Amino acid sequence: MKNKKIISILPEGLTYQNREGDQIFIDFEECRINFLKWLQKENERTDEEMKNLNEKTKCVAVRNAFEEPRYIEFFTEPRVRFEFKKSWIKDSYKEYRSLNTKIIEAGWKTFDLG
Repeated sequence: MKNKKIISILPEGLTYQNREGDQIFIDFEECRINFLKWLQKENERTDEEMKNLNEKTKCVAVRNAFEEPRYIEFFTEPRVRFEFKKSWIKDSYKEYRSLNTKIIEAGWKTFDLG
């Protein structure tokens, strides 16, 4: 994860420490709403389709395990991306999967781009 350290993941959101040492909170409900806006813009969904999706979706981020580096990017404003670079020391895929699993365990989902 590029200069970011995750402090906690709860059903309300994720807290991380940025490279300056500040603790930042990512509100998952805010991310969910921003995801819906992105989805409507990208796919030209109707208002009725969006209403149905609004009732169902728990998506807060996009992810891609096939990009280099791998990443999970939250729908914050501006977006926050956690990158997982390949390394001889750490298993970047394991770290990537671990974060995604913790998001799921907190009751949310990520949208797979790769």
